[in-house]
Amino acid sequence: MRRIEQTDRRIRSLPKIQHRVVSLPLEARKSGFNVVALIGPDMRYSLFPCMVALTVASWSTTSQGQDVPNLTGMAILKGSCEKLIMKGDDLTEHCSNQIIQSIYNTGRTGFTVTVGDKGTVMTFSGLEGAKPDPDTQLQDLDFIILNLGIEGVAPARTRVRGGCGYSNPYKGPTTISCQATGEKGEAYLLQFRSDGSPPSMTDFRQQAEAEKKQGSDTSFAAGEWAGSAMENDPEGGCLVTKQVDRKTAVMLYANKNEAFSVNIYNKDWNFGPNAEVSGELFLDGKAFSLTGVDVRNEHVLTLKAGAEEESLEGPIRESSKLSFKSGKKRIETKLNESGKAIEKLWACVDRG
Repeated sequence: MRRIEQTDRRIRSLPKIQHRVVSLPLEARKSGFNVVALIGPDMRYSLFPCMVALTVASWSTTSQGQDVPNLTGMAILKGSCEKLIMKGDDLTEHCSNQIIQSIYNTGRTGFTVTVGDKGTVMTFSGLEGAKPDPDTQLQDLDFIILNLGIEGVAPARTRVRGGCGYSNPYKGPTTISCQATGEKGEAYLLQFRSDGSPPSMTDFRQQAEAEKKQGSDTSFAAGEWAGSAMENDPEGGCLVTKQVDRKTAVMLYANKNEAFSVNIYNKDWNFGPNAEVSGELFLDGKAFSLTGVDVRNEHVLTLKAGAEEESLEGPIRESSKLSFKSGKKRIETKLNESGKAIEKLWACVDRG
């Protein structure tokens, strides 16, 4: 409370200035233009964490404001704060050289500047307004929010009537001008001039989609090996494959039951469901004893190596060359990066 009183005294001690607040034309502000049409999904700017956190906090706990999940974009412009008035007091010398616009999916937007160096921010907030021409945007104002940046102290919200106007920031320097009047006639004004540099942007909707896509993408690679999770596998398995040639591949499979198997694919094979198949496996030229060969399907054979301690996982990791012979067919391939491929195979299983 002491810091709040000190801030109020500091503001009251600043010299008053005489000015006239001019509200934007009512008919222009009611024409229903969507503010995102100017800033647009491809014209939102990136954010500075501290300022952003305070901006979001200003609205995340009020019924008039927007919850954080409704925040779709935040943007930043650099330049100079030409005028900042709060309750008739001139705070221009304390105004920062950057401005953030927050955009919500409910149509609310806000312009926020830092005041001083103690973490205080001031936001001019309202609903989307009219668009008089392709490069001009207007916005209604219904709240001024002062956030002192003090833990446990809620932002102060003042109901106002007024509006903002600004031009396309991608066509050189632009001026963002906001003017409003409080219920007791007190004046609020923000005028910010950009330096002409293009805005940077963060679009949270695109981020969410990218994260969702990334979360659902289980693909991975290691050298010539490529793998992913197996869809609809009740045991949560993943498969990584090395293409030997156009007709042949070596496939390694692992699942949540800690099963590991080596499978050989050949397009020319055409095994029947009851086929009995035998084979010989060589790793780095040395014979590896198999307990059997199972027909997985007409083109795939699964090599069986017995108990867990006799698993093929370790030998495949440590070997540089694999050779498999079944009947007259002999398949040979290098096992470069097999160790990394198996590590990523198990990581895929763990993620699933």
